Amino acid sequence: MSKSLKLGLAGLLVLSAVLTYVLTRPTTPTAAWDGSAHLSRAEKALEGLPSKEAEALRALLVSTGPRRYDDLAGAWFKSALKEDLRAVSDYAVVRLRAMAEAGDTEAMWHLHFVLTQRIATGDEGFRWLAKAAKLGHPRSVFDQASLDLRDRPTELAAAMSDFARREDAAGFQALHWLAGAHEKGDHGFPKDAAKARGYRARAKDLGEKLFPPLPQK
Repeated sequence: MSKSLKLGLAGLLVLSAVLTYVLTRPTTPTAAWDGSAHLSRAEKALEGLPSKEAEALRALLVSTGPRRYDDLAGAWFKSALKEDLRAVSDYAVVRLRAMAEAGDTEAMWHLHFVLTQRIATGDEGFRWLAKAAKLGHPRSVFDQASLDLRDRPTELAAAMSDFARREDAAGFQALHWLAGAHEKGDHGFPKDAAKARGYRARAKDLGEKLFPPLPQK
């Protein structure tokens, strides 16, 4: 056996050993997120509110159903400008961030929406938007394209027309965008009330498919 062949076989054996180790090494499971300390501080802040208002905010914070993303964002908006409720808005953010870090693209979009309401956290918010868009989250794809193409009106209009063919949240947003463009004669589209009504009607139909009414609490 030639020296070069021996070296090649030795290299393959080393590579095989490395791959075996990587594939079979024990992994440490990721610990479940524990927001109890943050929630405890939020509960303390709620004690200073009238009972009805406190209960309404508490329900938003601990929401676990389909509304949980909107509920957490709602809790943030109701508390973010009130210093005595800072712990409430903090909890909403850390819970959304925990879900986003676990790979939940809907949480990524809502976290981006909350964070971009403030200059100090705007950059992080746009990073979450970009990540959600890269993972294919429809609303994030739409919003990211709107940002990327905002100074390129021809490409933006073409993108909106393409989005409008989709049967998801990106399509829903694009239909409303096109309706507005035809109502005002913006973005290179002619002012056309009939087309605007047509896009609004399509958006309404698609919205009823995508966002059926949730059961009443």
